[in-house]
Amino acid sequence: MDVVQTYGVAADRRQDGGHERIQEELLVRGFSVIESVLDETEIVELIDAMDRIYRKQCEEVGGEDQLRRINDADIVRCLLAYDESYMRLATHPALMSVIKSVLGENFVILMQNGIINRPDRKQFQTAWHRDLNYQHWVSTRPLALSTLVTLEDFKEKTGGTAFLPSSHRFENFPSDQFIRNGQVTPQVPKGSFIVFDSMTFHRAGVNRSDRIRRGVNHVFGAPILSQQVDIPAMLGRDAPDDPWLAGFLGYRWNPVQDVAAWRRRKISAAAA
Repeated sequence: MDVVQTYGVAADRRQDGGHERIQEELLVRGFSVIESVLDETEIVELIDAMDRIYRKQCEEVGGEDQLRRINDADIVRCLLAYDESYMRLATHPALMSVIKSVLGENFVILMQNGIINRPDRKQFQTAWHRDLNYQHWVSTRPLALSTLVTLEDFKEKTGGTAFLPSSHRFENFPSDQFIRNGQVTPQVPKGSFIVFDSMTFHRAGVNRSDRIRRGVNHVFGAPILSQQVDIPAMLGRDAPDDPWLAGFLGYRWNPVQDVAAWRRRKISAAAA
């Protein structure tokens, strides 16, 4: 690999490998890609589970037409509460290593959504958005990171996700001209992770292929942010014995019923 030549440079961000590349890309352009993490067996298991969970979630509300009425068709929410394969995905070692390198040890999973992009339907997620909706501010470091897991190849023809590079560094949504000239759709093979600052504007593309394109989006954030749904309640079981996992799933950070319950939680943690 050729060495990048410079002159008049007194400070730089030269890398030795590891997570430094990902951290720099997140800081500068707002997204990074980790290619080909999952194998074919894992991908098939996740696809089968997603389709099964979506059918179940449609049944829960009286059919898919009810989801269309609220612009929620082809979105599969909180899959980890329905199938253990998605709990394993949310806590995948390669993914957790990256998230911890940016957010530190204390963060919570805010949401996990499956996205089904069909060639015969326009996905609601094709509209530009931030994963922290309605927020218009800039922070010196990420408060939340999103991770798209590609279960099929993500490219323009299949409706791969488009990003506005560096838009996490500006408060407001940019002009139409900037969007037309600046949007980028990374070509990402299936089984990969697209990690991005949750304040980076992005959108799903239009699937012009002849097959479904599936992905799974996660949002991990500082515990000051609330979960999309109450994951501990959905899991319907006591907090896990692992203190880190209890925090990750929200057991540690969720509001309690009253002061006495808050104190009992603190007493229990101190005794552990």
